[in-house]
Amino acid sequence: MSQANEPNPADEMWLLDDAPEPGTAGKSNPLEAAPWRVLIVDDEPDVHSSTRLALMSVSYKGRKLQMLSAHSALEGVMTMRREPDIALILLDVMMETDDAGLRMARQVREDLGNHLTRIVLRTGQPGQAPESDVIVQYDINDYKCKTDMSQQKLFTTVIASLRTYESLVLIERNRRGLERILDASSDLYHVRSLREFASGVLNQISAILDVGAEGVICLRQTGLQGELAPVVMAATGSYAGISQMSEVPAPAAAATVQAFANHQSHFEHPLDVLFVATPQGHEFVILVSAPWPLVDAQRKLLALFCSKITWAFDNLHNFEKQQQAQAEFARAVAVFFDALQAGQKPALGEALATLLPRLSAQSGRSYDAAGLERVLQSAMGALRP
Repeated sequence: MSQANEPNPADEMWLLDDAPEPGTAGKSNPLEAAPWRVLIVDDEPDVHSSTRLALMSVSYKGRKLQMLSAHSALEGVMTMRREPDIALILLDVMMETDDAGLRMARQVREDLGNHLTRIVLRTGQPGQAPESDVIVQYDINDYKCKTDMSQQKLFTTVIASLRTYESLVLIERNRRGLERILDASSDLYHVRSLREFASGVLNQISAILDVGAEGVICLRQTGLQGELAPVVMAATGSYAGISQMSEVPAPAAAATVQAFANHQSHFEHPLDVLFVATPQGHEFVILVSAPWPLVDAQRKLLALFCSKITWAFDNLHNFEKQQQAQAEFARAVAVFFDALQAGQKPALGEALATLLPRLSAQSGRSYDAAGLERVLQSAMGALRP
């Protein structure tokens, strides 16, 4: 490999134009802080040492490169099986056999099912494996001749490959996140109480983020006197055991009040706040404390998830109200017949006054309470010996 042409930072600056997200500098989100892993597969020790030397000071988006070495295709496959998060393979074609590198590329794609890692073939004998044939028959991403691979060209190839790998990984994470959202949304339609729903939401958020996030869900209530203090529906992690707002830590409580007042979510690590409004006008806030700042893709997944669970919340809210109304109606009927059986006229009037509004709510019809009470009391008098 030629060392004569040093990379010109000005010429290559366009490759590095993707700056880290504002507000995440110095934070330790493993999605963004881990080094890019590059596997060098070549049977020539000099190729390993010269490649490491050329790339030792290279970084992309603030992340250095971590170089791994394999000196045969077999060793390379074993490394890929053990380390599937390798971003780039710089792969020699001719090693233990004339087509060892080509066979390894096929194994990585077909046997290991790895379609994210970028594979750049490097050959010292391009006539042995013609580029036009190889690029069509094998799922590789670039083909380079070692004699033409200057340090500057290597730099460009590596950065371009890392950018593509990063985009593919992001797409894959989003795909998995969307699958979890669809699964979670379906699961939440099968729960039978709002508190069970709230606990499920917190658990699903941890799954969507793929971290051990902890949090609280607070529901805004309204009463005859207007808005009441939010009520805690569920809590996990360090918040577990919290059952009322007075027990919520002051920063989290303040963030809840702010979200309800502004009707919007805000993300400020270590406390991310999701405001959710349902089609029927209910409002609740989800407080999430993740181990590290959320990236933009994770925030968008959470926003999508929240938009998908609003109907489930309304359905459960209506279901619980219906169950409560049916239970109250059944109790009122029981009290009424107890009073009727006992022949207690004062108690019968009270029971009837309690029963009729619930009967009206269930049947959609209106009743004359005073008239019914007179008829019943008259009937009771007539039936007494």
